[in-house]
Amino acid sequence: MFPDEIVTPRLRFRAMSREVVDPIASYDYFAASRSDTIEEETEYVSWNPHQTPNESFDFLKQAEKGHKTGENAIYAIFPRDGEDGAGEFAGTTGFNPEWNKRRAVFGMWLRKKFWGRGYSGERAAALFAAVFDVFDLEVASVQVEPENDKSIRAIEKYIDRFGGQHDGLFRNAICNANGTPRDVHTYSVTREQWLDATGGDYDAEFHWEDRE
Repeated sequence: MFPDEIVTPRLRFRAMSREVVDPIASYDYFAASRSDTIEEETEYVSWNPHQTPNESFDFLKQAEKGHKTGENAIYAIFPRDGEDGAGEFAGTTGFNPEWNKRRAVFGMWLRKKFWGRGYSGERAAALFAAVFDVFDLEVASVQVEPENDKSIRAIEKYIDRFGGQHDGLFRNAICNANGTPRDVHTYSVTREQWLDATGGDYDAEFHWEDRE
């Protein structure tokens, strides 16, 4: 169902799998014992640094399953030629569709090496096109903790670009990886707002491996 690959001007997103990202190599990116920056990179995400290679292996298996069943779309991010670190695994992104509510929730995790390049907005533009044009959903939203200033700035920039809004600060709306309740800001864009802002035009390509 979901595209196997999404291509934007500077980035390539490939459906997360054990073929796309080697399970042992992925442990180097996700593990507290292997990455000097993982604690900072995971401060505001819903998962803790991996403690064993098996955790990384299981994550990849779950991503494959979600892609096949239409439960969620998780992609590995790779900068394209011309970018510093071209072809290198830069992080993950994707969306969880809530089909009965006709909406999708975005998420993103980037390695620190790739922060500050505007990748969040470029990725969001592609995901808006996917959920609104390809899957005909009606709302796309993103949640962010109040302390995560860098992500808030990036989110507000692309939310404004696509005509969306800040829906509010919701108390104890989520639990972090340790089960602690956390407040979150929620931002959203509707399909109508996206169409008004873009005219339905976008700079992204969607590829499916099983289509000619």
